[in-house]
Amino acid sequence: MAQLTIYLDAKSGHLIERAARRESLSLSRWAREKLVLAAGAPTWPKGYASVLGSVSDTSFHAPADGGGKKDQRADFDR
Repeated sequence: MAQLTIYLDAKSGHLIERAARRESLSLSRWAREKLVLAAGAPTWPKGYASVLGSVSDTSFHAPADGGGKKDQRADFDR
């Protein structure tokens, strides 16, 4: 895994530490997530999860499992 050293002024460091604490993440994890997103990693649109399970149209049917290749989970922690 690559390492990155970032030099911050005291005010910026304090803001970042507070943001990481607010999200209950380590400073490293918080910075990694923000950097990956800023670099253009794919994300779901805001509010996407709130619509899950909301289809009430009775004509909607899930396709049968065709035994094909399943979607693979992206792992950005590698």
